[in-house]
Amino acid sequence: MKRFIPTILLVVICIGGFWYASSKDFFQEKKDEPKSLLILKQEDVKAVTVKTEEEQIELSRTTTGWDMQKPAAAPINSNQVDSWLDMLGLVTSTKLVEDQATNLAEYGLDKPVGTYEVTLKDGSKQGLLVGTALPIEGFSYVQVEGSSAVYQVSDQSLTSLNKTPVDFADTSPIHQENDKVQSVKLTWKGQSWTLSKTDKDKVAADASWKLGDKEMKGTEASPLLDQLIFLHTGELPQAAAGTPTTGGELKLEIAMTVDGKDVTDVYEGKLSGEQVWLAKQGGQWAYSLAAEDIQKLADAYAGKTAQPAS
Repeated sequence: MKRFIPTILLVVICIGGFWYASSKDFFQEKKDEPKSLLILKQEDVKAVTVKTEEEQIELSRTTTGWDMQKPAAAPINSNQVDSWLDMLGLVTSTKLVEDQATNLAEYGLDKPVGTYEVTLKDGSKQGLLVGTALPIEGFSYVQVEGSSAVYQVSDQSLTSLNKTPVDFADTSPIHQENDKVQSVKLTWKGQSWTLSKTDKDKVAADASWKLGDKEMKGTEASPLLDQLIFLHTGELPQAAAGTPTTGGELKLEIAMTVDGKDVTDVYEGKLSGEQVWLAKQGGQWAYSLAAEDIQKLADAYAGKTAQPAS
């Protein structure tokens, strides 16, 4: 038995040493702590640039929101810009690949496949340059603009930055507040239907309504009003001045009470192939809507009344 004691002690020492080394991560590759690559204050951003291999988008802040400079002028959904800035500030690296990179071509950063940049009030710029993919699936090489370091970044966080122009655009032609609506007259291909509120001072969902001669509850009328708000285009809106919309097959007359005054917004639309170009009278933008969607809207209104109202 005595001759086995040194062997047993050696085994115990080895096990203890292995446990200690494991507890200190001696056998694991050291991983960098996640690092935020950009620190931004949204209120300090005055311009945004998104550049990919396909196109370049440029947005500039105005006193009332945002304007699109490239690829063309278009109305902007400010919430989409704010969300994009949030995502830019949330991009983190999972690993520092090289601290002082000199051969950018090695990482595809000599000709980035994506550039996401903001210009601040003081004229300075901050941005991320995206290079080629790593051998590790789901990651790309990224460099902070003005820095020589190269980082490993998850493609998932970069995907949210890779937007098209229409992703930033306000794609809805109608922005009514349902509770202010008193009536809607829809005319499509020569037929008209009128939805009107009979309880003028109540909110839409609580009021009584009529569609043609049929009495309706607010819960039945509200979805019809919502369908107008849900109309949207999948393309960049165009300048209304250069897009024919008057005298066409579609007309919407939305009567509202706003701040105690009765106002009516009129929208006109004209068929062009499988699309309908719709613009508000006196408005700046025309929106390309699917004729199929307009037909579904007309069917919803026609399905509630026995005969079209003239």
